[in-house]
Amino acid sequence: GVLALAQGHLELAVAHFRRACGLDPLDSGAHHSLGRALLYADRFGPAERALRKALELTPQRTVTHAVLALTLLEQGRAAEALAEAALEPDAEFRLWAVAIVQHRGKQHEASDAALAQLIAQAPADSAFQIAEVHATRGARDAAFEWLERALAQRDRGLTDARPSHALRALHGDPRWPAFLAQLGQGR
Repeated sequence: GVLALAQGHLELAVAHFRRACGLDPLDSGAHHSLGRALLYADRFGPAERALRKALELTPQRTVTHAVLALTLLEQGRAAEALAEAALEPDAEFRLWAVAIVQHRGKQHEASDAALAQLIAQAPADSAFQIAEVHATRGARDAAFEWLERALAQRDRGLTDARPSHALRALHGDPRWPAFLAQLGQGR
């Protein structure tokens, strides 16, 4: 069914980015993309290695520290995840990762502050990430409101909607299939 198709697409992405890394082992972007694909495929150890390689090649690469933070979080390494998120050079992605890591680490007030700062600083650029933070918190109505904003703004993050770990909390909601249909991703 749909899940098998989605998993098949993830495996194709992993294979594609592995090939790209093999063709140009110094391409930090290929290692970053491989790490994200592996994260979405729930292969956290290999994802961590690919993301660390991307950072070894380009230490100030934007978004990679944030994605690595969420990879570490998925491995139950919350303290390391928070430290990694703090290294993210892009302020919006740093706040996004910090808000998620702190919420999952039961640091709710700090997570609230990071989310409020993200909303204040970047509502036009980070609607998708704001939706992910709300979904992580179980705030489904707010998550769907921000996903609708992301759609209206044609937010690039929407390409990650289906595999997003944060949005998995929305998959059982009756609004999820309708949202995917709006994205043209069907069920």
